[in-house]
Amino acid sequence: MLLKKSLVVLCCLFSSTAFAERWFEVEVLIFKQRPAPYLQEDFSLKHDAIEDKNTLDLLSPVYKKQAMDACINGDPRFQKRTFADTLVNSNPQSAACNDSIDYVKSYDVLPVIPQAPAQETMEQTYLLAPEQLQFQSQRQALNRKGLTPLLHTGWRFEGASKSRSPSIHLFAGSQLKNNINTAISYADSDFISLINTPKPLFDEAQSSDMKWELDGLFKIHLRHYLFINAHYDISEKRDNGDLESARFSQFRRVFSEDIHYFDHPRMGMIVQIRKFNH
Repeated sequence: MLLKKSLVVLCCLFSSTAFAERWFEVEVLIFKQRPAPYLQEDFSLKHDAIEDKNTLDLLSPVYKKQAMDACINGDPRFQKRTFADTLVNSNPQSAACNDSIDYVKSYDVLPVIPQAPAQETMEQTYLLAPEQLQFQSQRQALNRKGLTPLLHTGWRFEGASKSRSPSIHLFAGSQLKNNINTAISYADSDFISLINTPKPLFDEAQSSDMKWELDGLFKIHLRHYLFINAHYDISEKRDNGDLESARFSQFRRVFSEDIHYFDHPRMGMIVQIRKFNH
């Protein structure tokens, strides 16, 4: 009897360990839709800011590394050196390219494909390298249709429950700087309009706000099946300089190896989840 109980316990331990080591990789391709002149959408609901207590930013470190390398190689987009640097330092590019610079905010347009290094580990969530992505034919099809990719990336992760799985912070596209002294107003249906409000004068940190064309959270969790929960704000600048944002929110049960398409009037998203080492 004791032997039987021991075998049951061992089987339970083995099954839980096997479940914990189920790793996957996901590939995500997000693109802008063409403007629809006769769009008939009811965007009447107001939305809170997109938040999650368990978030993970995989993109910023990679974008920072790309920008710092470009800065050292003389790319003027990321150089913050002064005239004194050129006189004092033998290598002014290198001296001016340090961790004090907010390299992510230095981008006018973020790279479509983050240049992450190739890895094959199963220790923590990490981005896929460009050569590990498989949506080449989908990218080519988008180009033929004249559609603009915003982000093409992917990451490897351990399959986990909804409470344990992190929400991956995704942001992409052009940097949309608000007009000075602006604040959010929920006018014009589902879109966020910005109106003037007074702010402290000479406060450089608050003199202008920064927003990306695409900004939100993408979460995958495992509960017998795989589930995707994605929330983004898709923003654009109007002719008068104001910003407007539409909310993309979709929740779907998916199957590994299948290619799934998510549609929205402002953007499209192609996703595939693949098994990794199991």
